[in-house]
Amino acid sequence: MGEMEIIKLDTGERTIIEIDGTVIKDQVIPPKIEWCDRCQMYKELQGGRFDKVMGSNELWYCAACK
Repeated sequence: MGEMEIIKLDTGERTIIEIDGTVIKDQVIPPKIEWCDRCQMYKELQGGRFDKVMGSNELWYCAACK
């Protein structure tokens, strides 16, 4: 078992639950993420790219998949 970290992406509220049960709450700048249409996982937006389909940005690929 390890610790767990939960971040609300819309507000930046972070809750950390440590191994001993201690709960820590603070505020962070939430990461910007997007769904990668190739690897089918949420990844950080930075480094990825959108591909155009019929003139509009339809597909997004993460930095590892682009």
